[in-house]
Order: sequence, then structure tokens, then C-alpha cells
Amino acid sequence: MNRVISEPASPDTHSFETLGIAPVPDSERNMRARSLFVIWGLASASATTPVIGLVLRGMGLSNFFWVNILALLIGLLPSMLLAHMGRQVPIISMVMARRTYGIAGATLLSVLYTVVGAGWFGLNTDVGGQILGAIFPGHGMMWYAILGVLQIALVFFGMEVLEKFYNYTALVFLLCYGVLAYYLFVRYPFVMPRQVGVVEWGKDVDLILSFSLLAWAYIFPTVTRFCPPPTAEETPARRAIFMLAPSLGVMAAVLAMGALGLIALRMTGEWNIALLGRSLPLWGEISAIGVILAIAHTNAMNLYPAVTTLLAVSTDGKSANRMLQPALVIILGIFSTVLAVLGILGFIQGFLSVLGSLLFPFTFILVVDWFHGRYYADPVSLFYRRARRLAEWFSWPAPWAIAMLVVGVILGESERLVPKALAHFVPWQVCSALLVTVIYYLGLRVAPARLRAGKSV
Repeated sequence: MNRVISEPASPDTHSFETLGIAPVPDSERNMRARSLFVIWGLASASATTPVIGLVLRGMGLSNFFWVNILALLIGLLPSMLLAHMGRQVPIISMVMARRTYGIAGATLLSVLYTVVGAGWFGLNTDVGGQILGAIFPGHGMMWYAILGVLQIALVFFGMEVLEKFYNYTALVFLLCYGVLAYYLFVRYPFVMPRQVGVVEWGKDVDLILSFSLLAWAYIFPTVTRFCPPPTAEETPARRAIFMLAPSLGVMAAVLAMGALGLIALRMTGEWNIALLGRSLPLWGEISAIGVILAIAHTNAMNLYPAVTTLLAVSTDGKSANRMLQPALVIILGIFSTVLAVLGILGFIQGFLSVLGSLLFPFTFILVVDWFHGRYYADPVSLFYRRARRLAEWFSWPAPWAIAMLVVGVILGESERLVPKALAHFVPWQVCSALLVTVIYYLGLRVAPARLRAGKSV
């Protein structure tokens, strides 16, 4: 097992995190599996999560349950492996991607995924602004500004504070949603959401995965790098718990919150039960406001990785200005809040579709290359090397990985070419990503020896 030796600034010596994309020193790798489950469960349990009930409103409650189970089974293996990768080498996923997609490819993808994180931040802030605007009307964009400032301040202090925030506010979150669910079932007659029309199983599995597990999985190493490194003495059960905790947290939240949105939509015509707070007694209003915690939970895990991803564009992890990370938190947070003001929520379905077409092949190729190349056994310095020649910007296997990623995106967006009888049952975006990943792996096996030998130069 490769041990990481580095001396980045310790969070204990600063009021805000300045670690950037440097490897996390072993002395600070103490996050437990329980915290992983809580962090990812709350990150996924956003006030926006019930919108999946709106998007999938015609499938009925029982089918919604099964489509989530299918999504979990399909996305579980790559998600578990990504969680483990962060424990093997404590660096963020977009630094890992430099070995697969090359320095140039990883840089371009880092910019793209920074925008993705900003889009999710804006999406959730938009929902939060609507909740506060419904309860306290007449204040316009003020709520968006307040939410943006508070969320930026939270991420400003880094993962050490974020871990405590998640653990300490988990119970408050559950109580707030519990109160709102109580009022929902007391004030409105229960109506079971039933299937209306044909359920597009394949398309719906793709949608769930792009909304939940595979939308988050590539960020898992960014958090699990704070967990203890795996050792030879570690039991298989303990290792499995660390690998499973993020995935189970994400999908448990999506199943519970999505079902609540589906039920609320059928009973009230409104998927967002927090908006019921405008017509509820004092405790209902307080709970609706408390749901803002859910937005902070999710957006912290949108903005924090987005900042570290953007840092991967501009720094090698060693020579960066220590103030760069705090500065980017502020800049990117403001940009993301502006997206909320512009109404990004209205573009959610198209946003999720494009996201799935890109993230699925990116994730699968990254995982396969990591374990095929045994990068976890390499010196950590190889992930931070600078490109001195043009060829080093696209060193092997970058050209092959980028080509297969592009093909995967094109195939993922070509669902119309698939026969309808097949598309009805097959999650095409997942299958097309798996197809290009298999082709990618075969290409690695038959690549000329001179290319394979030069992969770590």
C-alpha cells in the first residue's frame, strides 16, 4: 500500500481549509463509515430530491420502489470501488483522472464538472428561495442572496467543519421532515400514487442514476480520502462497510424523499411538501424553514467538490497559494447563486439527461483504468507531475480514454436509434457506457507494449 507523505496546512491551524488538492496526511484521515453514510445520505436528501417524484409521477409508488432498487444494483459496484479508491490514495477524483484522461483531458473535465457542481448548487438554491418566498412573500431575490451567503460560509471552513455540521444537524433534518409529513397526512386525504400509462423502465433507471448514485459517485473519493487507509489487518467486513456507506446513504435518501414527493404530488398537487408550510401552524412553518438545512446539506457537497475540482485545473497540489481555495469558494458560490436567480430549476430534465450521458462512461472508464493500471500502488507524486512536452499532456492511455468517452457520450444521447421494444426495458445510457468501457479495456489489453510501458512517464 502506497503511503502518502505530505505536509499540507492542517485545518487545525486555520479557521478555514487551505488543503486544496494536496494529499490528505495520514494524521487527518479519521472519518468513520458512519459519518460517510450520514454525509452522503443528507447530501442526497435535498429539498430538491422529491422533485424526482414529479419527474416520474406516472409510474406509481410500487414501481418507483423497484426502479430505485434496480438503479442501486446497477450502480453499486462502480460506486463502491470509487469509495475505496479514495481510501487507497487520499486525493480527489479529478486528480486521479489525470492518469486516465491525461493532464489535458482531466483539466478540461475539471472545468466541465465544476460547472456541473455549480448547476446543482443553483438548482437547490432555487428551490430554497421558492420555499422562503412562499412562506415570507414579498422579498424577491433577497432569499436567494441570503441562502447563497450562508452556504458559501459553510463550505468556507472545509471538510472538518462540514463533517460535524452533517452529524449535528441530521436529527434536526429528520424532525423537520417528520413534522411536515405529519401535517401532510393529517390535513389531506391519503391517495396512493398509481401507475398511469406505460413505465419506461430503462429510461427511468438512467434518470434515477443520473439524479443520484452515479451523479455523486465520482465525488466519493473527494470525501473518502479523509477516511483511514486500508491495511492488511483490516477485516473484509470493515472494508465493505466503508465501501458501501456512501452508496447506501445516497440511495436511501432518494428512495425515501422521492416517494414522499410522489405521494405529496398525488395528494396535494405539489411535490415540494415544504411549500405546505405557508398554510400550516407555527410548528409547520418552523419545520418548512428547517428544511433549508436539507439544501445546505446538499449544496455543501456540490460546492466543496466543485471548488476542489476547479483547483485541479490551476495547481499541482504543492505550490498553490494557500488562499486560493477560500477565494474560489466565494467566487464559485456567487456564480452558482446567480444560476439559481436565473431559474435553473426549469431545465432539470434536460440537465439530468446530459449529465448521465457524460458521467456514466467517465466513471466506468476511470474505475477500470485505476484497477487495471494498479495506480493505487504508484507513488503519489505521479498524479501531480507537470507536463513539460506536448506529448505529456496526452500521455497513454489518455487518447484512448478520451476517444471512448466521446463515443460514450454520443451513444448515450442516441437513444432514438435503439428499437422501442428494447429501449423500453434497457437503461441505454448505462448500457452504452458499459459497452465503451469494455471496448476501452480490450484496447488496453492489445495496446502496443511501447504505449503500455510509457503510461507512467
